[in-house]
Amino acid sequence: MGIGRTVVTAQGLRRWALVLGVILALAAVPVAISAWPVRASGHDPAALRDRIAASGSEAYHGYAQSTGLLGLPSLPNLTQVSALLSGTTEMRTWYASPQSWRVDVLGEGTERDVYQTPQAQFVWDFGDNQITRVNGGAALRLPRAADLTPPELVRRLLATAAGDRVEDLGAKRVAGVAAEGLRLVPTGPDTTVAQVDIWADPRHGLPLQAEITAKGGVRPVFVTRFLEIHFDTPDPAVLTPPAPRAGIGYTEADAPDILGTINRWRPVSLPPVLGGVPRRDALSDVAAAGVYGTGLASFVAVGLPGRFGNAAFRQIDTFGQEVPVPGGRDAAMITTGLLNLLVVRNGFRTLLVAGLVGPDLLRRVAVDLAEVPG
Repeated sequence: MGIGRTVVTAQGLRRWALVLGVILALAAVPVAISAWPVRASGHDPAALRDRIAASGSEAYHGYAQSTGLLGLPSLPNLTQVSALLSGTTEMRTWYASPQSWRVDVLGEGTERDVYQTPQAQFVWDFGDNQITRVNGGAALRLPRAADLTPPELVRRLLATAAGDRVEDLGAKRVAGVAAEGLRLVPTGPDTTVAQVDIWADPRHGLPLQAEITAKGGVRPVFVTRFLEIHFDTPDPAVLTPPAPRAGIGYTEADAPDILGTINRWRPVSLPPVLGGVPRRDALSDVAAAGVYGTGLASFVAVGLPGRFGNAAFRQIDTFGQEVPVPGGRDAAMITTGLLNLLVVRNGFRTLLVAGLVGPDLLRRVAVDLAEVPG
């Protein structure tokens, strides 16, 4: 048994943890298959929304599936993340509390299990026959399958869209449960989201299915749902990660401190308004990372230093489209119809923007970022 300690410092992980971490900060990761007819059910959607928000303490276990139709390019170092947003993911999940859960991602001949414990997070990769203990946490990180289970995704979306409208949606049977529905309708004109349809167990408030439809779409582009659900506390043995033993590799890794890296590079301060949208707050007190807008019409902007920014620009420029900006500066954008990414190179700085906002807004943002002092 090889026992050692490794620190996650690979350039690819640090670069793309920021790129996709920005997306995660917006909770901008949904999925869909087909629309469901709406019919009145008579319950109060605001009350259901409150029960969903309070469902984080509800224990459960079940089998979930997410399906994404975003068509995100298979970017280098991001193949697994692209697959989460543009393919089907099968998950077995057990949840006792926010500090104690497990999600297994199942594939043909493969399995990758993530265990969250009060002490650390553990990743058990059957293909590599490897257990990794991940110490610490990160404000920005790569999205993972556990973020796409119905409870996690729905609670993040509703928290992001706190000021957006909810409407009654007809009841629907999900995983054998007669679930109550609500429709989240964004009020911001700049978001790419037309609606988010959510069904939850009426007794526990636990989200069981969510469908996200983009503006102009006829069917959802992201769906996540339970195919099987049980409302009881999982066996503690199921939530205990495998112990190191003969024949199994074991390593320890520190979660990469992306925001700390940005701070050490004396980042440029972002302006109070981008594309006509005011800045709402900063990310972990980092001057070069901020949230703009409200609800699902929010977007995140981050200033990337040196080689991290250069790598991000090259990838988005290669797989996306050029965006004209003044001053001879470079800008490029990747659009999926729902989730959009913008990168602007300004002197020695690269500025990255991501969100569920339309290309027209991002073009205005690009012009503003091109004029930020480098």
